[in-house]
Amino acid sequence: MLALALPAGAAARTITAGAFARAEVAHYAARAHVHAPVLGVDYADCIAPAGNPAPGSAAWQQRDTINQYCATLRLRDQYDSPAYGNASRLEGNNLFLAEMQEQAGDGPGHIHGGLTTLIPGSQAADAFRALDRWQALRIGRDRRIALTASDGAQLRGHVFEPLGTPPPGGWPGVVITDGSVQGYEQLYYWAAEDLVAHGYEVMTYDVQGQGDSDLLPSSSNCGAAQLQAGNLLCQGVPYQQSYNFYQGAEDSLNWFDSPANPYYANLNTGEIGIAGHSLGAAAVSEVGQCDSRVKTIVAWDNLGKISGCHGGGETINPAYTYTDGAVIHVPALALTNDYAFNPQPMSSPPNAQSKAAGFSQVVAAGKDSMQVAFRNATHLTYSYVPYVLPANELSERMASYYTVAWFDRYLKGQGSGFTRLTAKKFDRSADTDSIGAGLYDPHVALADPSDPTAGNVPYKIAGISVPDILSFYYMSQYALSNPRSGSKAACVDMRARCPAKAPATP
Repeated sequence: MLALALPAGAAARTITAGAFARAEVAHYAARAHVHAPVLGVDYADCIAPAGNPAPGSAAWQQRDTINQYCATLRLRDQYDSPAYGNASRLEGNNLFLAEMQEQAGDGPGHIHGGLTTLIPGSQAADAFRALDRWQALRIGRDRRIALTASDGAQLRGHVFEPLGTPPPGGWPGVVITDGSVQGYEQLYYWAAEDLVAHGYEVMTYDVQGQGDSDLLPSSSNCGAAQLQAGNLLCQGVPYQQSYNFYQGAEDSLNWFDSPANPYYANLNTGEIGIAGHSLGAAAVSEVGQCDSRVKTIVAWDNLGKISGCHGGGETINPAYTYTDGAVIHVPALALTNDYAFNPQPMSSPPNAQSKAAGFSQVVAAGKDSMQVAFRNATHLTYSYVPYVLPANELSERMASYYTVAWFDRYLKGQGSGFTRLTAKKFDRSADTDSIGAGLYDPHVALADPSDPTAGNVPYKIAGISVPDILSFYYMSQYALSNPRSGSKAACVDMRARCPAKAPATP
């Protein structure tokens, strides 16, 4: 049992995670006066054109209330799916056993930092993205890894690569830094597996103090000498601090770009990008502009404005430090959303550019950038947390679409990446590798009645209009160079289909 707090206005009591999810969705649905379909994505309420009602009008308030309801529907698809419930239970039990065995093997010198990993099933995330399922599809391979951080903490993670022969020069590579508040690496397998399917070598890992990585640094950074020097805190402790993420982004890059990486021989070290979520997004926003090995950045909520190269207390590898005095060096993609952890009413229109500081800084420096704000999406769009925290149904697929297209453009140099970034409709590029949790179809389940996880139908986005899935509160925009013509392609408002001047955002 978990003691969970329901949204304001809902009856509070101690309930299971599944019951909590049902209560949360029901709370927002009742306020919006909508009825979700028994099967399928709620296109009518959540994806169809939302219009531009006058701010403060009854229609504007109703649109806002429906938007909040739509932000919860991934929870509904989870608790409505016996396939997901069974897969989550089985995968959660397997991961819990593996974590306990790994902790025992590491011994008392490496106390894992993820306190919530002590809850059985907490690392299951999207159970249909489990590594054994993914490996069975023969898309790629992975290796469990351990690396030593700058302060001596052991960081755990995985490195992935495609099957088959690498292209000349090797696979382009991407390192992913997870988010804060116990954002395990498993929450980002959607991105790692999708990138591998498109020809990338990828690394995921847990920063110090999270998941299966160490809570504490080495004794030299957490011992008597440190106390005598007047420092009462160990390096990287408490774990929810910028240092763990910023230095983690640099330490993971150092390891990935070294012979310690078991797939290093197949890595194109001249084509490396980094991605991160939440505090990890803030970290890669800075490290990516400060380490010359990084050719481009993807920030999942959100790209931050930076002022230098030590904002998180990190130390950039001296061999790769810029000496030109500039702050911004590489293109960067910002993906963001309407809400933080829970949907909240909008009493008036917010500043449409309030999330664009990082985007604007990169553009002002003459580098390509793009900001995509997803309609009715939450901060958890990019990390698959089961049952407890809400997200909408399709924005993770859309985040995958833009992430892969961005790296195709700025690591591989492919014109098709630019085409997808500026398209008005989604193509099938994010559907071909959509293998994660989605909707439950009992007819599909009947095809294999012996499998308790049968019946899952992954989400698809091909054919959906891009302007319709963009936030009507926050701006989506870009300033990109066309690799075919060399000209600059600029859009001041993607939702309004790129007018000469951005209209007011109601």
